[in-house]
Amino acid sequence: MMVSKAFTFLCCVVLINLSNAQDQTGFISIDCGLQPDNSSYTESSTGIDYVSDSSYTDTGTNSFVAPEYRANMMQSMWSVRSFPEGSRNCYTIGVNITAKYLIRAAFMYGNYDTRNELPGFDLHLGPNKWDSVKLESSEQTVSKEIIYSVLTDTLQVCLVNTGNGTPFISVLELRQLPDSSYATKSESLQLFQRLDFGSSTNLTVRYPDDVFDRKWFPSTPNGSKQLSELSTSPPSRNSSGKFQLPQAVMRTAVIPETTGGSVDFGWTPDDPSLEFYFYLYFTELQEPSSGSVARREFIISLNGNSFGRPFSLDYLETLVLSISNPLSEQSFQFSISQTRDSTLPPLINAMEAYFVNKLPQSSTDQNDLSAMRNIKSAYKVKRNWEGDTCVPQAYTWEGVNCTYSGTSMPRVISLNLSSAGLTGDIASDISLLTRLQVLDLSNNNLTGPVPDFLAQLQFLRVLNLANNQLSGPIPSILMRKSGLSISIEGNPSICAAGACEELSQTKSKKKKLPGFVIPLVASLAGLILIATISAAILFIFIRKKKQGRTVNRTITASSNGPSLLRRDTGSMPRSMQRRETGFTTRPSLQRIESGMTDDEVNETAVDSFDMEPANRKFTYAEIVNITNGFERDQGKVGFGRNYLGQLNGKEVTVKVVSSLSSQGYKQLRAEVKHLFRIHHKNLITMLGYCNEGDKLAVIYEYMANGNLKQHISESSPTVFSWEDRLGIAVDVAQGLEYLHTGCTPPIIHRNVKCTNVFLDENFNAKLGGFGLSRAFDAAEGSHMNTAIAGTPGYVDPEYYTSNILTEKSDVYSFGVVLLEIVTAKPAIIKDEERMHISQWVESLLHRENIEEILDPSLCGDYDLTSAFKTVEIAVACVCRNSGDRPGMSRVVTALKESLAAEVERKKDLPVVSTDSVEDLALGFGSNPPPRLR
Repeated sequence: MMVSKAFTFLCCVVLINLSNAQDQTGFISIDCGLQPDNSSYTESSTGIDYVSDSSYTDTGTNSFVAPEYRANMMQSMWSVRSFPEGSRNCYTIGVNITAKYLIRAAFMYGNYDTRNELPGFDLHLGPNKWDSVKLESSEQTVSKEIIYSVLTDTLQVCLVNTGNGTPFISVLELRQLPDSSYATKSESLQLFQRLDFGSSTNLTVRYPDDVFDRKWFPSTPNGSKQLSELSTSPPSRNSSGKFQLPQAVMRTAVIPETTGGSVDFGWTPDDPSLEFYFYLYFTELQEPSSGSVARREFIISLNGNSFGRPFSLDYLETLVLSISNPLSEQSFQFSISQTRDSTLPPLINAMEAYFVNKLPQSSTDQNDLSAMRNIKSAYKVKRNWEGDTCVPQAYTWEGVNCTYSGTSMPRVISLNLSSAGLTGDIASDISLLTRLQVLDLSNNNLTGPVPDFLAQLQFLRVLNLANNQLSGPIPSILMRKSGLSISIEGNPSICAAGACEELSQTKSKKKKLPGFVIPLVASLAGLILIATISAAILFIFIRKKKQGRTVNRTITASSNGPSLLRRDTGSMPRSMQRRETGFTTRPSLQRIESGMTDDEVNETAVDSFDMEPANRKFTYAEIVNITNGFERDQGKVGFGRNYLGQLNGKEVTVKVVSSLSSQGYKQLRAEVKHLFRIHHKNLITMLGYCNEGDKLAVIYEYMANGNLKQHISESSPTVFSWEDRLGIAVDVAQGLEYLHTGCTPPIIHRNVKCTNVFLDENFNAKLGGFGLSRAFDAAEGSHMNTAIAGTPGYVDPEYYTSNILTEKSDVYSFGVVLLEIVTAKPAIIKDEERMHISQWVESLLHRENIEEILDPSLCGDYDLTSAFKTVEIAVACVCRNSGDRPGMSRVVTALKESLAAEVERKKDLPVVSTDSVEDLALGFGSNPPPRLR
């Protein structure tokens, strides 16, 4: 089941926005080159507050455009900042992490340098090229605009010298957008055109008319005219729509010039490989008179292919049409024509077109990037350290070497700050460069001690601290670090630990001691030495005798059962407990954290982690090789970390569990135990494991699209169709059904949640996370008593209060996941007050308000019967009484029926082109427009 690549036409009905909001929250408006530094002003024509760029960049030169170019320009275009030095110069701007921004950069040359030479240069967004800037005249204003979802707390906009003149910039603006707006499968959309059809003023519309400060340019297509039927302006209504379209745009429209004609418009891309998204906006502006039979009904076509059934609107109702997947065409030609039943001509108010700018280059690892920026700030580095540290490779920071590997983020592996004029202590941020192999701080004026944290750099092999003013001893932990070459010459006050003691003794030699002191000290030293040797011999004798008894007890435990082992290991030192059992024994605490009973703890202590088949067991050296030295870190998971690797030419995921976590060890062992015996297309596949000393790891198949939680949320850029959601739900249900009915003995998962549902490259779902799973013999009873385990929000309330675990406990957790899939809300909704998702859904379902329950990004594109049935299945699964919940076999059957109904509905939708099937659908609200054919 693949996420649909079809041309799904989304339609959302919203109310027209007729209010002019004055709030500039989420705005960052920078007048580049404004003087004096840190000054600000309010642009009179727009009311936008602009600030100087002095706090966003520390390079460049400020200038003004020539006076003759200022007369008809806004104040924000009067000044520029140019960058005559350095190949790349950047603005660093603090932003809200994971937010969506409209980013706009504007350029007007205005002969600011009196040379009358128009420059050309590149514009970068972070590590990627955004676009090229080319000017055709001194008075021309070039604007570049992109919608971009940021993933970090800073954003960098860089100007790159390409040898065609000095880069400069006039204005840089950021406008935060709602996460739900412009929802596409792409991280960035670059503006192609934004048109206000039928404008009577021929003026550009922007803030304050547009609350997001989008710029709408007036346009009247050939063969069209302004709509002139209105005698009065439409009354005001506030907008609740995510696009918040401005009144100034939506109160005007165009219609055909001739009766029976059509409104035609379009564009031809310079590059036919570009992928486009477009948004068409329609509002009925003519209020029907009493008893009027006037009807405006029209059909839309693209390149001669009709989108299907006609559209019609109620008064002041706005229809937003957009596509869910981008299109690549040689040309885009739209035509809007009236139907036979229509008494009024077709109209359109506005449109936007964007093309996908993929920005493929990953930025430097965020920890490394933050560390390097802090190092730059701490030492006030004068080098041209601008933009991303490692990428693009052509602009890697001077003195920095990085490692680049496939899809992983670049990492800093070498830092050379020799002869850089550094002063002060060795910066602690260096310890954050965890992949650092070479550090050269020689020939500076660094003071203070050599810090211990340098020994924490696991891969450090060369440390050059020569010719500084460092003092004190070199930490012994650093001296003992294997494979590390240290240079410390030229530091008059530095010494190794032992040498420092000798130096202190040398300084004290001049103090003459009394004659009897030396013989007395020698005699005492001899007595202490004899006593120490005697004590050591006695200790070794006692320890060997005790170890002999311990070994005998352990052998007895292995043959006679776990009780004796538990009694004896309880008296062992912790270090011996770890060697004997594989983890430090803390029974009561472990049971609370992991949900394991006494029997489970004992079983874990006795049983060996290793199990057949042996060909799936890997050495730690092989794990290091598979992960290329743990190069591609995918982040923390549970009690360990995930890394990407290569096994037999295929990508795999390697989970490495902390050797210090006894709970992590138990869960890993339980997961391996279960994954050896279960095999199903909807369950994650284990390819191997490692259990070598304190090194614990499991190798899984690689799931390219991560976990479900990353894609199902109100802020996620991913837009799953209704068919996609049902397909994922069926996959997870089938996996659970296999555990409950296809395994002998049956297995209860105990931790079903969205983060344990993984998606492959085709968005097929597989259930993982078996660390808390339990197997039980159904012949011995229908339930088992066990300690509570699971994740808040997903735990069966009956299990929580009774400690009675049954298969219906998994059914409850699955019901929560299903509700998340259909609503895009979390298990625990945190609005004014915390509410469980099941309570929220049931409150709306009682009123049969299905539209408010389902994810708004679906925009009504679903079979209504299928939607009701799916929500009812989910609600049945989360019944508080487990006896009222269906079994997983019934759930699978019901979900397949819902999926079949949706597939059947889409059979009636048309084929738009011969190359691919483009499914079209619309509908929103209690009275949706007719479905397209």
